[in-house]
Amino acid sequence: MVMVDDERRYVEVNPRARLTFRLSLAEFRALRVGDLTPPGLLPALDPTWGRLLRTGCAAGMWTVHGPDGGAFDIVFQMRAEVVPGLHLMAFAPAGWTGQELGLPADATLEPSVAPTPRELDVLQLAAQGLDGPEMAAALVVSHATVRSHFENVYAKLGVPGRVAAVATAMRLGLID
Repeated sequence: MVMVDDERRYVEVNPRARLTFRLSLAEFRALRVGDLTPPGLLPALDPTWGRLLRTGCAAGMWTVHGPDGGAFDIVFQMRAEVVPGLHLMAFAPAGWTGQELGLPADATLEPSVAPTPRELDVLQLAAQGLDGPEMAAALVVSHATVRSHFENVYAKLGVPGRVAAVATAMRLGLID
């Protein structure tokens, strides 16, 4: 997970994100969003950032490059203004196994606490960047029902909020 300011500078970067890119916190803080993006993808950055600021969230797959110049894909979910002027991004390298992500080999959920199919639908829509009202419309349910599904997911996955729920579900292979 990383925290980015309004100027697209990295403010905070957790240890796993630093390890993914093999960069120190000081090295990350010297970068801006886009500095790790291959030049050919830079034109798509502004529309994605605009969607984040306009709708409060953005999600998808993005190609990045590490310090060695090698490119790889990440899946990400961003939330705008989690703290005034700061935006949160949770990401995981696409295609990495649970072992590569540092998950225990038996990182699965008991069937009694696994999200229901409808809760997985809500998580998948969140991963695609939809907000609560958009999810409600897509699923033909009330916004209150979407909130209820998220509350159940938070309890089942043991997470505090939507970004953590999406990141955890992606790591566990529950959603794309």
